[in-house]
Amino acid sequence: MNFKLDRENILGSSIALGVYIVGMVILAALVDFIVMPLIVKEGSETRVPDVIDLSLRAAEARLNDMGLGVITGGEEFDPERPLGTVINQRPEGGAIVKKGRRVILTTSKGSASATVPVLEGFSLREARFLLEKEGLRPGGIVWFTDQEKPDGVILSSSPSEGTVMRLNAEVQLIVNRVETDKMVTVPSFVGMDLETAVILAEENFLLIGEAGSEVNENLLPETVIRQSIPVGDLVKKWSVVDLTISILE
Repeated sequence: MNFKLDRENILGSSIALGVYIVGMVILAALVDFIVMPLIVKEGSETRVPDVIDLSLRAAEARLNDMGLGVITGGEEFDPERPLGTVINQRPEGGAIVKKGRRVILTTSKGSASATVPVLEGFSLREARFLLEKEGLRPGGIVWFTDQEKPDGVILSSSPSEGTVMRLNAEVQLIVNRVETDKMVTVPSFVGMDLETAVILAEENFLLIGEAGSEVNENLLPETVIRQSIPVGDLVKKWSVVDLTISILE
C-alpha cells in the first residue's frame, strides 16, 4: 500500500519536474530568440536625420547626436545652395541604420563661375571658341561700324573682359560691320536648325533676315527648309538671306 503511494508521489513529482523544465526551456527560448533581439535591436539602430541644407559642421553635430559618423563625399557646384551647405547625403534622411554607421555628405561649391576672356580683335568664329573654352556662351550680336577697324572683328563685349559670370551665361558681342564690295559665297543652310544657320551666316559675313514658317511633320521644329539665295551664289558681304523653317501643325 505504501509502496503504491510512493510510486504515485514519485510519478507526480517527475511530471511536475518535467513540466517545470519544459516551461523553463520555452521561457529561455522566448528570451533568447524574441525578447533579447528586440532589446539589442532597440539599442543598436537609429534613424538617420535629414541634414540637407545644413552647414557641414551642423550636419556633423546632428549626426553625432544620433550615434552616427560622417564621411565627406566631396564638393559639387550647386547654384541653388550656398557654399559649404550639404546638398546630398547617403543614406538618405529617414533611413534606419545601425549606430556607428557613417553617413556620406556632399557639400556645395556654390555657383560655378567663368571669366569673360579678351575678345577684341578676334573674328566671330574665334570669339565663339574662346567663350566656349571659358564655359560661356555667345549671346546676341550688336552690329557697329568703325572704319578704322577690320571688318567682322569683335570691337567689345558686354559684359567686358575680366567680368566674372555664372557658368554658361551669355556674353553679348559687338561686331564691326563695314560696308564693302567684297563678295562672299552663300553656303547651304537647308537641314540645319535655325540657331546653327544664324551662326554659319555670321561666320560667312552674311545676315539672316526673315524666317518664314511652313508645316512639316517629317522635320524637327525650326529646321531650315529653304533659303532665299541659292547655294554657291556670290553676293556682297553682309547680304541678307531669308529662310523658311519647319513648324508642327
